[in-house]
Amino acid sequence: MINLAKDFPILAQKVYGNRLVYLDNAATAQKPNSVIEAMSDFYRTEYSNIHRGVHYLSEISSEKYEEARKKASDLIGARDPREVTFTSGTTGSINQVARSLEPSLRGNEVLVTGVEHHSNIVPWQLAGAKVKAIPMDEDCNSLTGSMEITDRTKLIAITHVSNVLGSVNEIREITEIAKDHDIPVLVDAAQSIQHLPIDVKDIGCDFLAFSGHKMYASTGVGVLYTSYRFNDITPAIGGGGMIDKVTFEGSTYLPPPLRFEAGTPDIAGAISIGAAIDYMQNIGMDKIRKHEHEVYSYARDKLLEMDNVTVYGNAIQMCGAVSFNLENIHHYDTGLILDKMGIAVRTGHHCAQPLMRSLGIEGTVRASFALYNTKEDVDMLIEGIKKVEMMYS
Repeated sequence: MINLAKDFPILAQKVYGNRLVYLDNAATAQKPNSVIEAMSDFYRTEYSNIHRGVHYLSEISSEKYEEARKKASDLIGARDPREVTFTSGTTGSINQVARSLEPSLRGNEVLVTGVEHHSNIVPWQLAGAKVKAIPMDEDCNSLTGSMEITDRTKLIAITHVSNVLGSVNEIREITEIAKDHDIPVLVDAAQSIQHLPIDVKDIGCDFLAFSGHKMYASTGVGVLYTSYRFNDITPAIGGGGMIDKVTFEGSTYLPPPLRFEAGTPDIAGAISIGAAIDYMQNIGMDKIRKHEHEVYSYARDKLLEMDNVTVYGNAIQMCGAVSFNLENIHHYDTGLILDKMGIAVRTGHHCAQPLMRSLGIEGTVRASFALYNTKEDVDMLIEGIKKVEMMYS
């Protein structure tokens, strides 16, 4: 087991007199000193706009920005850094694809799984598509053999890991089926990029989206991988920095990635992604995954042992998050009481209302884990749950 909490200054504080146990990492993860310092150093000594100036600071900023792109590209196994675009986050990435593909989606169908976040449902509806869910079994495994692909199916958009259950979808199996029908695939990797190895070539997806803030970087910045097959799709956003030639009669656009990055981007945010990748790789990705698996399995087993606790989902592979409810106690009340003990969890429908309806509930308590969480954190969560039960007994 490794203990990395010392690298995250926010974890040193106390909440209501108790040690902070932060278990809301599926919503956003805390930031290590190295990421905070990288952003601070950039603003103090290197800040300027990118790709425009010929002066020293602009060149340094552009270099740092493109270094971050290369790190993100390498992290996901892209063929070329030009397949990586910086966006405002997973939601921004998915919306960008929806806007670009809207002409082909309008009046047609997008297939998703039954455990999707609203951010992988609403953008397709806004693009005029009908969203259809792949059936799943009672353990929330997607039944890929029951996918209903028709002539109107124009895209398959799937989450890699459920933000509610921690269930892992068999995305490679889905992409192989999609290839047989020449249908592009988008993968929402917001909940997997920080936990699982990802290689877009091996997965075979056409688009992949993730956020910086869930992988120890800044908020308001994310990544969209776009396969070279879609280099010529219409940009979703127009403006400065992405054009080749502009006249009042019409405009032409630069090749990717600049084609998809109109306006001044979140330069410091992109640099924070690079710093977060450096931080994780310096620890060792295999070491992180082993540690997280031990903590996650320990937490899930402990919760399953409790008589008055219902744990949701039991997919073939699980990671990151576990959702549960206490018998006859509202999830919101459970979360409030745990907070008074310094234990931060999330309650509610977690932006997954269709999943909640399929489970026959309104919401859950969700504990979600990061590389700095330990078995001691889990023990404190379990003790906190026992105290909640005692208060309602």
